[in-house]
Amino acid sequence: AYSAGLAPQSGFMFNLQPQGMSGPGLAGSPTSDFAYQKEEFPALGNMGAASSPSQHAGGSQRAGTPEGDKEKYGLLGILKVIKMTDPDLNTLALGMDLTTLGLNLNSPESLYTTFGSPFSDQPARKDPEYHLPQCYYIQPPHMKTTHFMKFQPETLFYIFYNMPSDVLQAYAAAQLYHRCWRYHRELKLWFQNIQNNDRGESRWTFFDTTTWSKRPYMGQLDTSQFLQEDDVRVKLPS
Repeated sequence: AYSAGLAPQSGFMFNLQPQGMSGPGLAGSPTSDFAYQKEEFPALGNMGAASSPSQHAGGSQRAGTPEGDKEKYGLLGILKVIKMTDPDLNTLALGMDLTTLGLNLNSPESLYTTFGSPFSDQPARKDPEYHLPQCYYIQPPHMKTTHFMKFQPETLFYIFYNMPSDVLQAYAAAQLYHRCWRYHRELKLWFQNIQNNDRGESRWTFFDTTTWSKRPYMGQLDTSQFLQEDDVRVKLPS
């Protein structure tokens, strides 16, 4: 037998037992798998004369009170689902038969191609309901070596750091050397010597990948670690 006891202050037990089994305090019913005795539920409205603590002098149940929530969402609320007296509650608790929505659950094809929405009687459209502008259909031009002369230094650095072992990396490095940038083997940074015509001095700046900007270099720089221009020149196979 299956039994679930409610709060001690309610004073009754909720006993469930499959049909055909017997026991003390149980009443069998030939039309239901589970049976209960009427006198076991003194707080069920007209089914018993005793009043529960959640009822007031007028006999009405105040909605939204903790006592009312216990009867609505507790074991007493299961009776409404078992009796199937509330269609909305049955749909919420038991769900809906998908075949009533026109779905063929035995179809070998995907359902999303024909089922648009449970709130729509029209089937889903296979073609998209939007149109791409013509500019999206234009094929971009192929990359040419002459394009590197028009790129900004930040674009060349992006190609160099994000396309390793690619021929475009070599072309970006060659263009940076053409613009007086030098790559340091040890520091793995690009440097450029800036001349100060007023004072006749020069200072080194480097490209900082963390801030993606040019910054002055304050330390000692070993210029012998710079790659030579011949080392970065693109050599195509003959």
